Amino acid sequence: MPRHGTLRGVGLTALGAVVVAGSFVALGLRPDGIASYYRDTLTPAGFAIWFCGFVAATLAPPAIAVLCWFGAMRFRYGWLLHILLVPATYAAVRGSIALMLAVASEPDSDGPTRWATDPAVMLMVVCPIVYFLILGSTKLREHRASANDC
Repeated sequence: MPRHGTLRGVGLTALGAVVVAGSFVALGLRPDGIASYYRDTLTPAGFAIWFCGFVAATLAPPAIAVLCWFGAMRFRYGWLLHILLVPATYAAVRGSIALMLAVASEPDSDGPTRWATDPAVMLMVVCPIVYFLILGSTKLREHRASANDC
């Protein structure tokens, strides 16, 4: 059973991940940024779909990590959620990027969409690394605590 300090640390880490992802969204939406280019070239409906894909791609990695963490604590086979973190994050980010490319009629990520999706790809890599580092340190701490109780 996790201690209160562990949950607080995970909560603060999740909050930090959401703040970082939110700042990436804000940086991508500067008036001189990529969003203004697509706002001018796409229809309003197309821009709305592109924007939803952008937000989903950027916020999906930390959101999936938080859901997997707290779901694993409640689920009997929590290890399954830990294993599914990487493919779920990859699928969410790549699917959102594919949606953005389809709406923008770009064949691949070499156009302006690449600049908008770079933070999402970075979070797709960084969030699972941080997740598994926290998971390892938590399990190590629990193992040491149980060894000291014997």
